[in-house]
Amino acid sequence: MTRALSLSPVQQYLERLHAELQPLGDGELASYIPELTRADPNWLGIALVTVDGHVYQAGDSRQPFTVQSISKAVSYGLALEDCGLEQVLAKIGVEPSGEAFNSISLEPDSGRPMNPMINAGAIATTGLVASEPGRPPMRRILDAFTRYTGHEMELDESVYRSESETGHRNRAIAHLLYGHGILDRAPDEVVDLYFKQCSILVTARDLAQMGACLANSGVNPVTGVVALKSRYVEKVLSVMSTCGMYDYSGAWIFNVGMPAKSGVGGGIMAVLPGQFGLGVFSPLLDPKGNSVRGIEACKRISNDFKLHLFNVAHATSESVVRQCYDCSRSHSRRRRDDAQTATLAEQGQRIRVYELQGELLFGSAESVTLKLLAELEQVDYLVVDFKRVVGMDQASASLLGSLCERAAADGKYLFFGATGHLYPFRRHLQRGDVSAQTPGWLAFDDSDQAVEWCEDDLIARLGSGAAEPASGELDRQYLCTGLDANEIERVRRAGSEQHFNAGDRVVAMGDPADCLYFIISGEAEVWVPTAVGVVSDRRLRLTTLGPGMVFGEIGLLSGQQRTANVSAASALHCLEVPFDALDKGIRTRMLANMAGHFANMLKDNAELVQHLA
Repeated sequence: MTRALSLSPVQQYLERLHAELQPLGDGELASYIPELTRADPNWLGIALVTVDGHVYQAGDSRQPFTVQSISKAVSYGLALEDCGLEQVLAKIGVEPSGEAFNSISLEPDSGRPMNPMINAGAIATTGLVASEPGRPPMRRILDAFTRYTGHEMELDESVYRSESETGHRNRAIAHLLYGHGILDRAPDEVVDLYFKQCSILVTARDLAQMGACLANSGVNPVTGVVALKSRYVEKVLSVMSTCGMYDYSGAWIFNVGMPAKSGVGGGIMAVLPGQFGLGVFSPLLDPKGNSVRGIEACKRISNDFKLHLFNVAHATSESVVRQCYDCSRSHSRRRRDDAQTATLAEQGQRIRVYELQGELLFGSAESVTLKLLAELEQVDYLVVDFKRVVGMDQASASLLGSLCERAAADGKYLFFGATGHLYPFRRHLQRGDVSAQTPGWLAFDDSDQAVEWCEDDLIARLGSGAAEPASGELDRQYLCTGLDANEIERVRRAGSEQHFNAGDRVVAMGDPADCLYFIISGEAEVWVPTAVGVVSDRRLRLTTLGPGMVFGEIGLLSGQQRTANVSAASALHCLEVPFDALDKGIRTRMLANMAGHFANMLKDNAELVQHLA
């Protein structure tokens, strides 16, 4: 298991759940198959495999046991592939019986078993598994299991013999099926094959991976092998939903809400389509033949993460990561001087930004959480932008919120930006220890401001390029590059010094563009309102400028109206210079400097777009 997986909140949750359920001692070992009484009643294994192929497991997840009735789901899918839906439905129904797994539930007229998940239906299903040259039915069933689990399978011979010696009721069912024409082969041959398929050894991890195949449209998410043709996956999941837990199936779908199949060996395989497969093993059974701890584990997982199948998602997204980048190439909208820019180019990879999109559900949030955990091992600052996230469920809020604890433990900075519309997520975070990080995880409504803070902190830590210039002398301004001392003095005399308090509007959209401003001290913020023509405090920051920088110079090119607002972000001291007061030669030099400056900006932006793409 990778370090990121071991630190995952899913892994930690499963370990806590295992510890909490271990003391539960209710239930009895299956005694009607004598060999099953040899199981250790303390065994408890839990495993979860996502459709991304991430594997989580706790406890006795690798302890082998016999699959028993869970095999019915695999053989049913194999029969559908061999015979087609119409032929299978002619032999086996899909209605819940509401009776015990070993009941003789046959339709009165046709003799057709009620469904493939009770013994009668499963024996009929096994009789439909075809034989191929060199591959008898049992070999094909084992090969099907191999596609699901990703490894070779074998039988527990002692359990097979025990079932064969005591399975007289199943033999009686097989003969009834044969009498009704449901079986085309000798009853003893078919029921022996059924005993063998029930005696295949699996683990809780195997069950989880089998469930993940069904969750992933029939494709094994770990190996990439097709375990079941996709057109039959929904059929298998449908009968698992209505019939998979014997005469507890109605209560199961009501309380847990996932297609599932249980076995008297103590296993349960559950599926959340599109998200994960779940495998639980504990041999103590309730009177209906289901694992006591297994049912409780599945209930807890479903309820704790709100994973009930009918908790309908309003949208889905194949990938919720819109883009990710670091600050060595893509910076905040704060304009930096040359020294600071060089520092970020060299060390900016220590700041990582993730932009998410769509709707976050358990499966997508789990995958993103793993990515972010891995990033926290590599970087010092992590900013997650939720601006394009349209919604989150409780599971995703819990998973992503758990990153705060990990970041705090590792001494890393983590910020969640643009979460104003995600009220449940904000409430979830605010219930935690908000003092664990300063500024807090939700300190910045705008993700760009979070990135700027990270840049400032990194630059200050490195002590390189961190200090502001003492003043914005004109010879430091890019517009004045190439001007001699006499020309610079003429620029100074052409202007007048202006002072603004923090929050003062310096330039307003629509004003005449007839002068430029050299910043001597303080900071200016260039911004536009978020709704055109609306007077509002809601704004989009375009950039922040500091000493040694200039704004308003675009007017040199057009002489038109201002296209953005500029406000004092702090006490601001500027030199305001009207264009008309400048000599023609100075203006020509400034235009050339501006052309070179914007040409470099276009080159950098083109490289950045290529890098992000």
